[in-house]
Amino acid sequence: MTEACGLVTVHRVTGVISTPRIIRIRSHSPSTETVYVRLLLGQTPKLWEEAAEALAVALKAERVGIEKVRPQVIALIVQRSEPFGQVIVPPDLPGDADAASLGRVYLGETEYGNDWHAPLIGQHWLISGATGSGKNSVTWMALRACAPLIRDGLVRLHVVNPKGTELNALRSVSYRYAEADADIVDVVSGFWTVMQDRKRVLAEQGRRTFEMSRETPLDLLIIDELGAVTGYGDRSLTKGVQAVFPLILSQARALGGSVIGALQEPTKDVIPQRDLFSLRVCLRATSAGHVDMVLGEDMRRRGALADEIPNEAASAGIGFVVKQRSRTPMRVRAAYCDDADIAELVRVAGWPHTELSTTAAG
Repeated sequence: MTEACGLVTVHRVTGVISTPRIIRIRSHSPSTETVYVRLLLGQTPKLWEEAAEALAVALKAERVGIEKVRPQVIALIVQRSEPFGQVIVPPDLPGDADAASLGRVYLGETEYGNDWHAPLIGQHWLISGATGSGKNSVTWMALRACAPLIRDGLVRLHVVNPKGTELNALRSVSYRYAEADADIVDVVSGFWTVMQDRKRVLAEQGRRTFEMSRETPLDLLIIDELGAVTGYGDRSLTKGVQAVFPLILSQARALGGSVIGALQEPTKDVIPQRDLFSLRVCLRATSAGHVDMVLGEDMRRRGALADEIPNEAASAGIGFVVKQRSRTPMRVRAAYCDDADIAELVRVAGWPHTELSTTAAG
């Protein structure tokens, strides 16, 4: 197999063929296994990345990802079939604020059969995917983790919902909510004003780091259809948002502000600040080029084949993230929140204040 894929070396004098050695094989499930390989002298992980498609054919696999483990050792993540054959049901909502952990939010499952967690507090999330790919599944899971914190005034939602669908259930539990262009600019600009006020409060208190409390809650800016807000919407809308959005992304994390943005077109002219998002999720994509735009350079070559995810309802919520330590793409699936799950979230979050901003009330 390795010879057919051009992954052997031939001694230039003796003609002896050297073959890479398999160190260990670990089976995670009937669909996914990891093969650990010791590289030959002169070989690099990039050489194997370039042969990943040929390796997948040779192994009769759907996909082969390449991960550098340590010097001279790589891992082949061999996906023989779809690891996510069933919809993932979200766990129960945390019963109270003390049970909610925003440092480790449950989002779904990984291709290794483990739970998929990600930090929300102190982070910005970018979720990219084509129509019907399940982008808001990730958003709803984050909000379920926040439900008792929203109720207790420890988390405030600033929701931008230009389509007027999907996130409209959040209107009653949002600190500020907007659908119309002018209101969207007000909400995003207002979020930046909150961050500036927060900066002054922390300075006055002599604090260098943010701690979530009722006096200084986590402010969460949620933007559905981010591209319409920052790129191809009305000029007055995009100009107004872009005046403060880069500042939010670059400064808000340390001040108790987090952003969750969902979009379909991850091009640079639509979201020029995408590198400021600390967690990036690429669900089903319509173009191979979108994968690297979202996840980073060479991520598709290393196994993030988001453009090959089938365009069908059964694949909603399936995509890729990058493991931070190894910078290797990992296939994941977000849990699915149905209407009953969303209704439960809104009921538990139950708006705790009587005072709403004009935009929120509208």
